[in-house]
Amino acid sequence: MPKRHSYPKSFKAQVVQECLQPGAPIASVALGLGINANLVRKWIPLYRDLGGKSLPAFIPLMLEPNIQTRADPTIKIDVLCGHGKLLVTWPINDPEGCARFVLGLTP
Repeated sequence: MPKRHSYPKSFKAQVVQECLQPGAPIASVALGLGINANLVRKWIPLYRDLGGKSLPAFIPLMLEPNIQTRADPTIKIDVLCGHGKLLVTWPINDPEGCARFVLGLTP
């Protein structure tokens, strides 16, 4: 009997959000991630019924080309919070750490 996979809620939410994008076929998203499309179809109503409360918000970013080569390239992110803005500077050689930091900002 094959072993059943257990996926983290954050992964399920990300998959559902990808599938809910206009023109995104569920089967293609699932195939690209190596999971069964029928399983994803079960997740969609569960996360859609939450009204997007637990879905992480992905914001498209416009990246400026780096004309100068710097010794310490960094990622710069402006985070809107309240009535102000927080500027986060992160080393470009640690994208996973930056992703964890950004995901940690979401409730």
